[in-house]
Amino acid sequence: MTYRDDIDGLRALAVLLILFFHADLASTPGGFVGVDVFFVISGFLITTLVRREIAEGRFCYSDFYLRRLRRLAPAMIATIFLTLIAGWLLLPPAVYQDTAESAVATLFSVSNIYFWWNTGYFDSSAVYKPLLHTWSLGVEEQFYLFWPALLVLSARYLSPRLVVSLLMVVSLSSLIASEMLLATHANAAFFLTPFRIYEFSAGAILALTGMQARNRVLANAAGLAGVVVIWLTATRFTEEMPFPGLLAFIPTLATALVIYAGPQTIANRMLAAAPIRYIGQISYSLYLVHWPVAVFYRFLFDRPGTSLEILSVLSISFALGALMSHLIETPFRSKTHGNFRISAKSLMRVTGGTTAAVLLLSCGIALRGGVPERFDPQITAFLDELQQTKDQQVILKREHTCNASEFSADQYFALFESCLPEGRTGMIVVLGDSHAGGVYVGLHDNYPDLPIVQLTGNGCDIAKRLDGNSFCAPFLRHWATWIDANSANIAAIIYQFDARSLVARGNGGVPQLNPGRIELMTRNLPLFQPEGVPFFIWGPRPELRPGIDLAIIRSRDSDELRHLHDTADVGADLQLDAFLAAYALRNDLNYTSTAQVLCTPHCPVLTDDDRLYVLDHAHWTPRGAAHAVSVLVDATPALAVILDDLNNTNR
Repeated sequence: MTYRDDIDGLRALAVLLILFFHADLASTPGGFVGVDVFFVISGFLITTLVRREIAEGRFCYSDFYLRRLRRLAPAMIATIFLTLIAGWLLLPPAVYQDTAESAVATLFSVSNIYFWWNTGYFDSSAVYKPLLHTWSLGVEEQFYLFWPALLVLSARYLSPRLVVSLLMVVSLSSLIASEMLLATHANAAFFLTPFRIYEFSAGAILALTGMQARNRVLANAAGLAGVVVIWLTATRFTEEMPFPGLLAFIPTLATALVIYAGPQTIANRMLAAAPIRYIGQISYSLYLVHWPVAVFYRFLFDRPGTSLEILSVLSISFALGALMSHLIETPFRSKTHGNFRISAKSLMRVTGGTTAAVLLLSCGIALRGGVPERFDPQITAFLDELQQTKDQQVILKREHTCNASEFSADQYFALFESCLPEGRTGMIVVLGDSHAGGVYVGLHDNYPDLPIVQLTGNGCDIAKRLDGNSFCAPFLRHWATWIDANSANIAAIIYQFDARSLVARGNGGVPQLNPGRIELMTRNLPLFQPEGVPFFIWGPRPELRPGIDLAIIRSRDSDELRHLHDTADVGADLQLDAFLAAYALRNDLNYTSTAQVLCTPHCPVLTDDDRLYVLDHAHWTPRGAAHAVSVLVDATPALAVILDDLNNTNR
């Protein structure tokens, strides 16, 4: 058995982790661990290849990049083209425009920068981006822009020991910087190349030193431990954990252990079994197709949730990945009598021509705003309104300043005082995640003269850890401290949060209560509930499935859109609502069921004058927020009395 078989097995493990954890578009780090494994493998293989060619005096930059072109370009271009074709049939204009823009970024190997600037893998919008996974290709290509040149220069001017020492220093710096950024710029730590160097370096150091276990017992222990740790990190990491940073170093080190163990160990022989090795051989094509398949499945049938649906997504991904590998990827890499069947000149012509064609197509789609004329005029009007209200909501929610998010992380604490109302007595505090941000918008619309304090952040509900280096932790600690210090001037606190913060996916994708998150909420609640201050919990909102954008493009008119969700199953949402109501009753908390108040008999999608009520699956539009808050205040009599008294006082 050779290292090539061994590495193919590792590739198979990586891509299987990615496929299984991403098949239902889950926002958990499990699938991302597969990307970490790929980065280590890539660093090892590329460094081994370049170092050998340098030692033999035959390294050539043009040959190196031609090999990379053969390996990556044909299947990638085909994936982008097919994604744009499918998008023409399925994607709403705004999403289609974003897809076309990301296609351009992917063609220029900067998609990681594009997605860093526009979204995050943990964001709910990730399920709308069929080319999001290409960020990892951007990271790899950017690494390869400078790494071969550094290897050539170091071989000429530096000793091998000094090269390894310098690489370890750079890797440690990359790892520390990645960990430090998690609290304020998690997206940058995730997407940008400098904060992933330590993963490539783990493989590169093995290649440069030639390290390999010589003792059979040690080798078997290292190989088995590496595989087990990779699996455990994939299955045990959760979205609450700060990632990548130090956590990503665990699967990175585990992958290095598997490579260090060598090809003859028990674990590595298992990875080199023929079926697993085959998956490794088609892993690149599998990786390319898996995310678009899952995203488009969602647009057709909603997010895959049951075991059968997830199995369907996996089966389609495997079938398309195998076809892509054999029909597109392999022909460009096949050799006859030592020479490539497709010459370098033909390769350049084909990839150059197809790249230009896909680039023109992508630019045309982007410049035409996602080609909205594909849809009926009334549907197009709803889609236009959706985009306008999203832009309006960003302003009203103060997304870039007073709402804790990636956009405001740099300046949030510096601007905090300016975000507070002028009047500091009789304050109404709105606390919670992005759903609470909608409550702030609606409350401000209904009571413009009241001193309303916005303590909201995207994903930052109080059922999260306040310690550690996660994104929400510093904001939650700041809010708890501020509430305690200003409790004498607070008239009431309204808390709302996304239902998904307390729900986990059980067997078969069935939603169920997450005991760990319930425990955290129970433990943290007293920190935000000062004695003598009325504390009101507005229960989580049921999720609309499909989300409003899909509902719009699946409807023929406003009447059909209004009733599209009438038969939707909200049993899991009502189960959570009933649990929270019972919990509040036992603990003497003031709880109002948003689900019962707003969604009886059906959750509103449009206002009475046929304007959009929701922005996505649950967030309200400004009009929706104004109406929802008015109804919820009426359903919370104690709060209504407080607000009316304050309103009369401030007139």
